Amino acid sequence: MAMARRAPTFVLLGLVLLAAALLIAGYGLPVGVGVIAGLLLGLAVFLAFLAMNPRTRSNGGFGTWSGGAGSTIEPAMAPLERHVRDSMRVVGVDDGALRRVIALGAVVESGGVRVELIALEIREDGGVATLVAHTRPPVGSVGQFIDVAVSDDGGTAYVASGQGSGGSGPGTSRHEIRFAPAPPETARTLLLGIEAFTDPFPGRAVEQHGPWEFRVGL
Repeated sequence: MAMARRAPTFVLLGLVLLAAALLIAGYGLPVGVGVIAGLLLGLAVFLAFLAMNPRTRSNGGFGTWSGGAGSTIEPAMAPLERHVRDSMRVVGVDDGALRRVIALGAVVESGGVRVELIALEIREDGGVATLVAHTRPPVGSVGQFIDVAVSDDGGTAYVASGQGSGGSGPGTSRHEIRFAPAPPETARTLLLGIEAFTDPFPGRAVEQHGPWEFRVGL
């Protein structure tokens, strides 16, 4: 890490030595000055790129961006694979015939995040819940993926997956939770339990943990 922090100093020293060598070799002062100006401009562009790159900022600077010890540029594969697997199991829920829509407007706040459950679609093959998450500084925006479990009072086994669907600003984001199968006719209460909003890609959002629980009368 110390060597990484000193890298710009070593580069500048190298440029000065290169210009001096050119002067000694007889290329003249204009060539030496031109070489220094061109290389300094290139270095400035490179450092500006590092400053604007969010992954570089979040990973602690030059050393980690270039693959040093402790680098977290790569996404966390385990939660990403789990989300993809669960999403594939409920991807066709929207294709089923719409049975009914339950308007809710329920609100639960935990950990500085206010979550609104807007509505629940009950379809032939499962259900779709629409959510809005709100945060205010210093709490950052929530992650795009939702760790969620769905259950009912009849003990039905559900598969569920949640994902962001857009937002109007850094503190407001919309999400959808899909689950399968559809609640049976004998079920009277559906429970949506959100454990966390996560994002496996470093630097994009802050992981927020709840829980946020919603009971929906069927």
